[in-house]
Amino acid sequence: MKLLLIMSIEEHASEVRKILRDNGVAMYSETDIHGFSTEQHKPDISNWFATETFKRFSKLFFSIQNKEAVASVLDAVKEYNQVNSESKNYPLHAYQLNVEASA
Repeated sequence: MKLLLIMSIEEHASEVRKILRDNGVAMYSETDIHGFSTEQHKPDISNWFATETFKRFSKLFFSIQNKEAVASVLDAVKEYNQVNSESKNYPLHAYQLNVEASA
């Protein structure tokens, strides 16, 4: 079994759901995440809550699937990123992790 993880900005969440559905992933979980850019914005520690200008609303999708389903989703994500050049700054990120044990 493999753990499938996909991260996307909120605006691309419906596309991720479609990729999962179209590639046979019938059950998955998703949760909101808040990403922050630290390369361009170096926060002033003395004023920790100064701004949220660089906050990104994102989604994390995850599911445990067989290796064939995960491979299919990873291929679909690669294709999506290649076709959708307008989202080049915010591509989908997909990962496969081995599930070595469970209880």
